[in-house]
Amino acid sequence: MAKKLISIIMISLIVMLSCACSHEPESPEDQLIYYNISSEPFTLDPQIANDAGARLVILNIFEGLVRQDAENNITPGAAESWDISGDRMMYTFHLRDGLQWNDGTALSADDFLYGLKRTLQPETGSPTAGTLYCIKNAEKINKGELDISALGVFATDNKTLIIQLEYPESDFLQLMTTPPAMPCSKQFFEKTAGQYGRDDDKLLTNGAFYVRESGWAHDEYLYLRKNTAYVGKDKPVPAGVNITIGKDQADICSAISSGIVDCGAISAADKDRADSLGFHLTGFGDTVWGISFNMKNDITKNKNFRLGLLSSLDRNKILGGLSESCQPTENIIPDSAELDGKTYRTIAGNVNFTPSDNYRQLLDKGLKELKLTAFPDITILCADDEGTQIIVNNMIQTWNELTGSYINKKPVPLSDLKDRISDQNFDIVIAPLTIEGSTPLSTLELFESESKYNAAALSSQEYDSLTESIKHSLTESSGENIRKAEQYLIDNAVFYPLYTENRYYASAGNVEGILFHPFGAEADFFYAAKTVEDS
Repeated sequence: MAKKLISIIMISLIVMLSCACSHEPESPEDQLIYYNISSEPFTLDPQIANDAGARLVILNIFEGLVRQDAENNITPGAAESWDISGDRMMYTFHLRDGLQWNDGTALSADDFLYGLKRTLQPETGSPTAGTLYCIKNAEKINKGELDISALGVFATDNKTLIIQLEYPESDFLQLMTTPPAMPCSKQFFEKTAGQYGRDDDKLLTNGAFYVRESGWAHDEYLYLRKNTAYVGKDKPVPAGVNITIGKDQADICSAISSGIVDCGAISAADKDRADSLGFHLTGFGDTVWGISFNMKNDITKNKNFRLGLLSSLDRNKILGGLSESCQPTENIIPDSAELDGKTYRTIAGNVNFTPSDNYRQLLDKGLKELKLTAFPDITILCADDEGTQIIVNNMIQTWNELTGSYINKKPVPLSDLKDRISDQNFDIVIAPLTIEGSTPLSTLELFESESKYNAAALSSQEYDSLTESIKHSLTESSGENIRKAEQYLIDNAVFYPLYTENRYYASAGNVEGILFHPFGAEADFFYAAKTVEDS
């Protein structure tokens, strides 16, 4: 009897082991996707969040009136349809039936109205409010000149939201996919008593995923799980996304190969390696780097001084060390920008700087106008990477030979570089212009007098008037005015473009469906799935 019992147990164990070794692969709906963000989001409040990590999480836990599909086309989101008036000044959104927050409570058009109001109210202090100035009276409200009741947004019933515009904006629907346009429950927001978006229990979301209970360990991880209350045309694929925070992953290719993460940003130097490992690659060229002068600096505000320095440069010489992730460009607005559904460059052509052969005379004239008898102390602020150092060293060599003086350089980490540009703490800077919208205006707005990231500290009524006129007609017919604004920056030596930088993202070979969108390129995990081989 004992032997028979032992035999039965042994057979059972063999069957169990056999089953374990030949189990069916885990289905996509049961899988977790792994990702890493470089730093802790200060908040996941869509109306005030502005760092890359926060934007990525918000994209996956909130859903706007519309969303972007795999081809970056606008597709229905919380709104199942919308109507656009003939003059493109009014959008009427029709929300889906049964919309809910992740706690199961009803979501209505009033929540989208309240979210837009919060973004634009001055007391919110939203750093992204300016992106919504195309909405009627939005700018005046944000600047405290009008009451919020004047905002051109109305919820006519629980399922209908009407948005009136200040001027036609061809990029408007894309703006409705961004964080400042996300919904917000007034009742829940007020209940959090100023802590909205600061922790997992201070969030109410409507996207494909939500931050699970006890799923946010600050500076450690953010665990997102599929939102069962989500109602949309399609359903999210993976069970969730495990996001680590601030882990050292300098070698992203190795992290992907070992399964620590399923995707991530890689350097151009790793592009070939990623390709050889069978990774899926996505690239965007939406950042233009160039020489920018501080227009409020006592020296570099002089136009002839700037023209003399730029005209002396040999582009082939200074760009001799350009990395393979970059392509030389003489245009400020990137080639990826679109206008009324067409590539802007096909409409406007190239807008290039024309150097003067009389650059010594220009420089001498500038110094005379500045009442200087010798070349002043000037420092070039730049990023501390090797490629930028080569370019700056080539520039300094040219200018030292021209002036007989020594020009200094100040290499800093990229994050510090952007802070110093925003603080206007530089003489000359090698600055990045990264656009977060698909139209040329996204680049031109960076140089407006009140821009929070004005790479030249430019304050020009003439230039502001140009960009203001463009805002009122972002169609093919406005191409000439856009060209004039770009030409203004070039002719006045405000910004001298050098190269376009490509950003690359890699996904493991067995991972499909992760969407990286241009103009911000946050990762969208809605359709993410990975195949698992039989053991």
